[in-house]
Amino acid sequence: MGALILCYHHINYGERIDPEIFEENLITLKEHNFSPVKLIDISEHIVNGKELPKRSVHITFDDGYADNFIYAYPLLKRYGFFATEFIIANRIVSGKKRANYDELKSMNLTHTIEQMLKDSQYLSWEEIREMSQSGIFEIGSHSLNHNACFSSDKIRKFNNGNAGEWFYAYTQDKRLGIPVYEKRWECAADCLRDDLKLRDYLSDYVKRQGGVFFFRHSNYKRILFKKYREYVKKYRLDMYFEERYKRILKIKHEIADSKRFIEDKIKENVNFFCYPWGDYDELSKSEVQKAGYLGALTLDVGLNNRRTDPYLMKRVEVRGKKNWLKNKLKIYGNEMLSSIYSKIYHKI
Repeated sequence: MGALILCYHHINYGERIDPEIFEENLITLKEHNFSPVKLIDISEHIVNGKELPKRSVHITFDDGYADNFIYAYPLLKRYGFFATEFIIANRIVSGKKRANYDELKSMNLTHTIEQMLKDSQYLSWEEIREMSQSGIFEIGSHSLNHNACFSSDKIRKFNNGNAGEWFYAYTQDKRLGIPVYEKRWECAADCLRDDLKLRDYLSDYVKRQGGVFFFRHSNYKRILFKKYREYVKKYRLDMYFEERYKRILKIKHEIADSKRFIEDKIKENVNFFCYPWGDYDELSKSEVQKAGYLGALTLDVGLNNRRTDPYLMKRVEVRGKKNWLKNKLKIYGNEMLSSIYSKIYHKI
């Protein structure tokens, strides 16, 4: 049977997975006889045929949130699981060392956690080094900056004030009504530069219609698509894809430089890369190999076995509902069912 890799992000109250659900997940894995293994073990199974326990599982965390240190770290230690923390290198802070939940509980200080996370929602290098040295965590790269870009001219929605951090970082524009096109990780697609005059046209219209109050209309999307079509009839869309060489430079920077940067900080080898948003193509995959990583992880679903490409390892992104993982293990505890499921659902 192949190895199961689980994907988490935040472990915190009010986020994707709260600590009680995370603990329930670990107990569920124990009850279903899953054996904790390290990511290097799965890689060596894929590449060299190393034997693994029948039901092998590894846990990963994307982005490098501080709540992984506070809440997840002591639970992993308690239940005996291994994990990889994939960090966005340029978001990691310095000079900060927070206590984990068990330490805070012993001091009757758990009420301070919210304040501790206000200072920075991301891990510090001091915390990362402790995690790496614990034998529980391995540190991997999730790129230097985790930036996205427009990957096509297909409009997904219009900015109503909730387009996402990636959108504001790419466009440098928070005006209401401007188009939000399909996105991908900036290293896995040729990036589209959109029409700035179209932005002006749509944002001016929304402003005249009451700004934020315009979005109270149930059909606001249909109205804005109509205005978009009016613009296209009047003017030629001024859009273009960036030159390929610019993407190649970004790829080398985000993939190879992040490896060197993290290794310099933690004095340990960084063996694995995790594609932001699970996005990859042959070019970005090739650069991960050239940079010296032993493997890379996607968000394609399924188990990992000898037929798996080590640079396209599969994961299951865990949801926050009670018993969600228990129900999914009916699929991922069975090689045949997992194979069928992964062919139907590319990502989950």
